Amino acid sequence: DALIICSAKDVSSFGYFQRSSATEMLTFFARTVARRVGPGRSQVKQDEHVAYSQCSPDGVCAVAICDTQYNDRVAFSLLAQVMNDFNAAYRGKWEDAQTDHCINWRELDATLEKYQKPEEADKILKIKAEIEETKSVMYDAIDKLLERGEKIDDLVARSDDLGAATKTFYSSAKSTNSCCVIC
Repeated sequence: DALIICSAKDVSSFGYFQRSSATEMLTFFARTVARRVGPGRSQVKQDEHVAYSQCSPDGVCAVAICDTQYNDRVAFSLLAQVMNDFNAAYRGKWEDAQTDHCINWRELDATLEKYQKPEEADKILKIKAEIEETKSVMYDAIDKLLERGEKIDDLVARSDDLGAATKTFYSSAKSTNSCCVIC
């Protein structure tokens, strides 16, 4: 059976009384994925969740379980970072493990926290988010400009109407005042 040498979980999106069940489900799912996949990268979709895994030939397997909206590239980036950091810190120290959670790796919690917001962890997603924000601002500005353009067109039309009314008033006033001469 696959051992879970260390783990980090965020079950805060679940209700308080569901968190222990969610933790057990995540543990079972991660253990099952780690046992069934071979070396390399893979992903398994189950209902509204996806299990991403990256396993090395020496038996270390990192598993991330996310919802289906989580970006694939970011998930595999997380796993690659976790694998590199784990191998750097614990190579030669985990091979004799006999029980789950035998290594207390605090950096794993920090890494999980960092990747909770994928657009902050991934530069490409961050740039895409900034582009989307800029597009939204530009669309709003164009809409406001078009509204102003319509208002300007209305003002020009009213100005033309007022100019025509002024000419009519002037000519009628001139004809009315032409009969009277003041000395």
